[in-house]
Amino acid sequence: MFILAAIQPDFLKAQHHEVSIQTIVLNESKLRINGTSNVTDFECKYANNFERDTLSHQLEIIKDSVLVSGDSLPLTIDSFDCGKRAINRDFKSTLKSKEYPNIDITLLEVLSENGQPKSASIAISLGGATQQYLVSLTEEIMGNEVVAISGSQKLKLSDFNLEPPRALFGLIKVRDELVVSFELLVKPGKTELSTAIN
Repeated sequence: MFILAAIQPDFLKAQHHEVSIQTIVLNESKLRINGTSNVTDFECKYANNFERDTLSHQLEIIKDSVLVSGDSLPLTIDSFDCGKRAINRDFKSTLKSKEYPNIDITLLEVLSENGQPKSASIAISLGGATQQYLVSLTEEIMGNEVVAISGSQKLKLSDFNLEPPRALFGLIKVRDELVVSFELLVKPGKTELSTAIN
């Protein structure tokens, strides 16, 4: 997701390219985690600003597939705000934030149609475990080279060997499934075409 703004459509239409790129993730980006219990729903927003940082990636573009290696995006668990102190405490405890302080999201592959990115294979590392997902994407051109990349993904705490929290002697039970939603505002940095084979 982080590199889509820097992938030009002409690159995606070629049969084979190798590209080195940089991508800037802007502070205005948004990410939230939604969950439910047998009593109520909850939403945890990433309250910390995304650091305006430059991520570096190596791309291998083969037809409609872009293989990616490089940086991942770390999210500090303590920076999520679920709206209530008790939920914040349970959220951080459930995700083992003291032992594993970050959720790391790594882009592995981008799939395109007619030169436009449509989905991405990502790896999410949480609580000492890593799972891979295929996420559908939408993009919107914002101007000034800024692109908004949006998507959402369902995941289960049990997939990461995490147990949903319980409160009030087990009367309140958080369900296993969470939904991670994001809107990343990104802009391209330096792009260097290494090879091109048509």
